[in-house]
Amino acid sequence: MAPAPPTTQRVTFLLIFSFSALMLGVVLWPFWTQLFLAFLLATVFYPAHLKMTAKIRPWMAASLTCLLITLCVFLPLLFSLGSLSAEIPGVIQLAKKNDLLVLLQQTLEKNPQVHHVTDFLAGFGIHFDIDKLPDMITKFSTTVGLFLYNKVSSLAADIISFVFQFCIVITGVFFLLIEFERLTDFLLRLSPLPEQQNRYLIERFSSISGAILVGNTLSGLIQGVLGGVYFALMGYISPVLWGAVMAVMAFMPIVGVGLIFVPTAIILYVKGYLGQAVFALLFYSLLSFSIDYLFKPKFVGIQAHLPPLLVLLSIIGGLSMCGLMGIIYGPLALTAFLTLADMYFNEYQPYFEHLDCRSVLHDDENPLE
Repeated sequence: MAPAPPTTQRVTFLLIFSFSALMLGVVLWPFWTQLFLAFLLATVFYPAHLKMTAKIRPWMAASLTCLLITLCVFLPLLFSLGSLSAEIPGVIQLAKKNDLLVLLQQTLEKNPQVHHVTDFLAGFGIHFDIDKLPDMITKFSTTVGLFLYNKVSSLAADIISFVFQFCIVITGVFFLLIEFERLTDFLLRLSPLPEQQNRYLIERFSSISGAILVGNTLSGLIQGVLGGVYFALMGYISPVLWGAVMAVMAFMPIVGVGLIFVPTAIILYVKGYLGQAVFALLFYSLLSFSIDYLFKPKFVGIQAHLPPLLVLLSIIGGLSMCGLMGIIYGPLALTAFLTLADMYFNEYQPYFEHLDCRSVLHDDENPLE
């Protein structure tokens, strides 16, 4: 074995290597979202790619996998963007109508329980004026509607940029599928951790992130489609829009699609449709229970179960920091932390509990290896 390089040489190499890694990160930063999605999709579809490589060549299997992703993701997403941009203006106009808000105000004023609540809050110095409620709801709904309309319209109008970004994702998936093993070996060699711990990190993170992504995506799509079909059959406005919103809301535990169905039931009750309001709540309960408590746990599996409160907070934090992609970034960050915490409990905690600083300073051997 060759002698160890001098300290100055090692420090110089580390500085140059860190600078080159930083420059590479700066160069690839504009494509971070596309590369991240490509890596995530390649991880999820790699088992299917392996099965196809047993019968056909790797590049053909990668091409078929990319074609499958395009048919399942790109075309439905493109259709949804066009439908959303067409339906959001109608929702904005509906929010500006005051008949529903006036009915809501009258219903609240006639309800004695509401007056008890307002009197109770007034005792703590919290004053709630029911007369200002219609203006508050109108301003809020109009602001949200305009925000969604501007975002969706910009995506639909800049279709060339959307197609270009998707092409980057698909190209990344294609090469990652072909070079998956070589890339994994490269990362294992690059990491200073022992190979066993590195493989544990990669396998656990890949399995859990893939299970969470696929399970939440399928459950969100199912709830969004069924919710949109329910709105269409009942004759409600903008079923595609509300179906897409429910598909996104389904990612959030605890609340989920209830953020759409519960206000819908309240609106129906205010307008005098008691039977439809009750049916909306029953449909929501059946949909949420069957998907969130039967389908999703069975599909995702026990190893991917995460604390619902932490998942909710990670999604909200991810949305505030990264926009819509935060729905994915948040839970994956939580998954990474819990995976490393599990490794700490299994591998490092016994060492730190019996750590003797004096012995470590004089011991050149790594007790973990």
